[in-house]
Amino acid sequence: MRREETFRTAGKVDNMGHGVLRAIAAIGMVAALTAAGRSPAADERRDAVLVDEAFTGATADTRFVGYGAACLTGAPRGGKVEEAANHPLGGCHPDPAGPVPPVGAAPHGYLQLTDAHFEETGAVLFDSPVPVQDGLEVTFEQWQYGSTTRTPADGISFFLTDGAERLTTPGAFGGSLGYAQRLPDDSPGADFVPGVAGGYLGIGLDVLGDYVGDGERRGNGCRRRSPAGTSFQPPPPGPNVVTARGPGNGAEGYCVLAATMGEKTSTGTWRSTLPGRLHGELAAMPAGVAPTRAEALLEPVKRIVRVAIAREPDPVVTVDVDFQDGGGFRQVLRFPAPEPIPDTVRFGFASSTGPLTDVHLIRRVTVRS
Repeated sequence: MRREETFRTAGKVDNMGHGVLRAIAAIGMVAALTAAGRSPAADERRDAVLVDEAFTGATADTRFVGYGAACLTGAPRGGKVEEAANHPLGGCHPDPAGPVPPVGAAPHGYLQLTDAHFEETGAVLFDSPVPVQDGLEVTFEQWQYGSTTRTPADGISFFLTDGAERLTTPGAFGGSLGYAQRLPDDSPGADFVPGVAGGYLGIGLDVLGDYVGDGERRGNGCRRRSPAGTSFQPPPPGPNVVTARGPGNGAEGYCVLAATMGEKTSTGTWRSTLPGRLHGELAAMPAGVAPTRAEALLEPVKRIVRVAIAREPDPVVTVDVDFQDGGGFRQVLRFPAPEPIPDTVRFGFASSTGPLTDVHLIRRVTVRS
């Protein structure tokens, strides 16, 4: 695994001796993947859909495996899910918390990673290799809303792993968002919770703000540590920040590559350079709400995310977000892809709550070459 990782914030670039690269503007319209260096030949192949799952029905592609609280609101209500268990995606547990969508709602359902229970974890893992030789573009809808506490948490991660290894378990939760490693509370007597096996790239859509920091030993073993520091203490260093972490395995790696961070404030947090908020405003769901009405209420709360790896002429990763404000997709991150790029990847989504809560939903996942 490569140890000389590149990270950048908005206005600061450090590429560890591999040549100075232009700092990435976090705001601005981009046209598809042109900025990522897509070649005309790749444009012709863009319609090669590799995975297409809406998560609106009572069932889903069986290659998606649920972990913990992950469930389908399109299915009838299910039994209590064991937090550590992998399971086929099915109905949500019988004691929901927060303004979750109604169940039995197919074809108007969602993939629910967590509701607003305390200390809940959920993930979905696509444990089948996807080719990357023609590049990759992943688009999905995500919702973070409905906190029952003063501050929402934790966030949602989308991650890619080396397709040569099985993807059966997410990484550590909390500030590591199911991708990176974690030493709980930075306690010297604690054991590391490992990051996801064979991790290649983890994009954190981080409402709370711990994922960008190297507290709890995230980024352990990296030559260059997060610009947000290595201490774990309140407040979280980077709320409403999109952060990319690179390759890692077990308790080492998962270095910060890029983040939508501006200047540090007087309170010790870093300003987000995102042109909108990852968190949506929906505090309540009417009792007995019809699936179509719930869908209409959730529509303005969603954010659409697009993550792309372009291999030509230079390997580049871009992250675009549509904040549903009429501005369309805005490029929020662009950085060199970690090398070597695996021949194939597997992927997943993960989310969690802790003493702070939120509802986390996913919909319409499309993977293209």
